[in-house]
Formats: sequence, C-alpha cells, structure tokens
Amino acid sequence: MRVLGWITSAVGVIGVVACNGLVPLLWVLRSNLRARARDLLAVPNAGLETASMLNDSVANWLEDAAGRIDDIKAKADDLARATDVDAAAATDLATAIDGLINGPYATLRTVYSGLRERTQAVGDLLAGVAKAVPVLAITGAVAERLQAIDARMQEIDASMTSLGRLGPTGLAEPGVAATVAERAVVAEEHVRVIGELLAELETWLRASRDRVAEADRRSARYLTAGAVVGTALNFFVAWLNVLLFQQGRRWSRR
Repeated sequence: MRVLGWITSAVGVIGVVACNGLVPLLWVLRSNLRARARDLLAVPNAGLETASMLNDSVANWLEDAAGRIDDIKAKADDLARATDVDAAAATDLATAIDGLINGPYATLRTVYSGLRERTQAVGDLLAGVAKAVPVLAITGAVAERLQAIDARMQEIDASMTSLGRLGPTGLAEPGVAATVAERAVVAEEHVRVIGELLAELETWLRASRDRVAEADRRSARYLTAGAVVGTALNFFVAWLNVLLFQQGRRWSRR
C-alpha cells in the first residue's frame, strides 16, 4: 500500500507542476493568436482605408468633370441656336471638349482605375481573411457595384471619343452642336448615377471597416474568454492533483 501511496503522491505532484506550467503557456498562446488575428485584420483594414481615400478622390474629379460637361452643354446649345456658322463658338466648344477629355476626365479615369483595382483586391482579401478569422462577417459583394460603374464609364468613354474627333470644323456643321448638347445631357445622367454608385461604394467601404474593427474586438474577447476558462480548468485539475497527492500520503503511512 505504501508503494501505491508513493506512486499516487508522485503523480499528484507531477500533475500540480504540469498544471502550473500550462497556465502561463495558455496565456502566451492567447497572446500569439491575438497578435496573429490583429496582423491578419490590419492588412484589409489598410486596404479599405486606401480605397476610401481613392473613392473620395474619384468623387471630387467626377464633380469637376460634371461641371465641365455642363459648360460643354451650354456652349453647344449656344452654337446650335446660332443662325450663322460661328467659327469662334465652334472653336470654343472644341476647346472645352478637349479640356474635359485631356483634363478632369483623363484624371478621373486614372484615379478610378486605381480605386477599382484596390477595391477588388481588398474585397478578395476580406473573403480570404474571413476563412482564417471566423468572427469577420463579410458584407455584400463589391463586384456588382464596380461593374455598374464600369458600364457607365464605358458609355461616357464612347461619347468622349466620338466628340473628341469632331474638332472645330465638325462642330460647326449643321446639327452637330445639337447632337453634342444631347450627348452632354446623357453624360450628365451617367455622371449622376456614377455619383450614386460611388456613394454606395463608400458605404460598403465604411461598413467593411466597421466589421473589421468589430472582428478585432470580438476575437480579443473570445481569446481572452478561452484563456480564462482554460486557466480555471487547469486550477481545477491542479486541485484534484492536490487531493490525489494527499490521498497518496495517507496510503503511504499505512
């Protein structure tokens, strides 16, 4: 019985030591997992912030382009109402069109390309991170919004290309100025819709950033709760091993 008591006491001591050693390891594991989750979430968060800034830039250039389109429409209307060929007005209109195509609209196209690339990349990244961080809830797909903007931009591209080829001579021909004014009205509608789509995209970007932040907070809470529960279980098992040690001592005295 004494031998059994010694063995039981030894097992109890080993169990207590093991439990005491597991507790700090458990919290180290919690810290490592927390850092890993934070690093994973930091990447899409940075991408979302950049995309949001690009979206603001696109919106600003879109507003500038809208003002230029309004100016083109006004000049086209004036030229269409002229009873005689007005070479100066045609040149002025051609200059306005060229200024739009090679100025705000060219910049708008460049900035939007960057926004599209960044947003698509961050959307794919969010989907991938969600697999590693289950608490990250992904909002609606962004691809549909980008496709809608693309379609509108392509319509404006076609109009800009066509108008850019006319030149002062072509614009001075009968009926051309009226056509330019009509296309300007259509372009204004496209610009309006693109503005609405950009607002929706900004809402998606902000919502996604909020969800990333919430995922970060929830992962911290879950990991802390898990570490606390694990610590409590370790203390409980350690207490059982203390009882086992005491029982072994009693047996070894018989």
